[in-house]
Amino acid sequence: MTAPREILLETSQGRLAGLEWRRDHAPRVLCLHGWLDNAASFIPLSEHLGQLDLVALDLPGHGLSEHRHPTARYHFIDYLFNVDAALESLGWKDCHLLGHSLGAAISAVYSAGAPERVRSIVLLDSMGPVSDTAEGTADRLRRSLVKNRRGASKVRHFDSIDQMVQARRTVSGMSETAARLICTRAARQVNGHFEWRSDPALNWVSSIIMTDEQALDLIKHVKAPALTLTATEESPWSSRAKLEQRKRAMSHARHETLRGHHHFHMDAPGEIAETVQQFIIENDQPPQRDSNEQAD
Repeated sequence: MTAPREILLETSQGRLAGLEWRRDHAPRVLCLHGWLDNAASFIPLSEHLGQLDLVALDLPGHGLSEHRHPTARYHFIDYLFNVDAALESLGWKDCHLLGHSLGAAISAVYSAGAPERVRSIVLLDSMGPVSDTAEGTADRLRRSLVKNRRGASKVRHFDSIDQMVQARRTVSGMSETAARLICTRAARQVNGHFEWRSDPALNWVSSIIMTDEQALDLIKHVKAPALTLTATEESPWSSRAKLEQRKRAMSHARHETLRGHHHFHMDAPGEIAETVQQFIIENDQPPQRDSNEQAD
């Protein structure tokens, strides 16, 4: 097992932390975690991806990365600019994207927006952004304003990492091993107790999200080779019908359905690692530039 190395990237969008498993002359892969997770969520899978050059980011507000300014919000679309800035800081002209949940949604939309920078995408248990019909727009905005007016919830104190692990497992159903990896990186010790390091603002109600039509349009514009691995077809953020619609929109992709928990990439990494690694290696070619694209 190769231990990861801590990294800190000074980017135009703020300071981003992460973990890396660097291997010269191997396909470059940027790993993006899920909501309230962090870079440690890729540690189990990294042990099986020895032929890849891996960097796993802590997204803003997560892990050891900077929080956004108190007057800013965690809008989904803003994460794309963080990814773009991270690639600039790493000196990577392009790369493969490996994303889980929120990270998978970011990977898909970034691939649509910056096709010249993405060699392939692997989406773990998400096939694009959270979206809804337009009719719920006003209700969502109202709930967001009320939530914001109430302010952040009181910071919860824990006596130990063990307590944090149990709390995370209670709300997520994660395995003990997976929860401990994430909680250890997400915890900080303050005056003899432990508390979450992640930004409380991550729990806000998004004031606006994409419509289903917008999400489908973006997915249709994913040009990169794509592999999707889905375990939870029915979830609070998606549905089987919506997933089938998105599969049709990304018709060139390879879609596989698995049995398991939302964090299957942590609980059973060996079951998907060879598929993921071979897909990336087989598609390790520079993205084709559209003949209509204008040079910078």
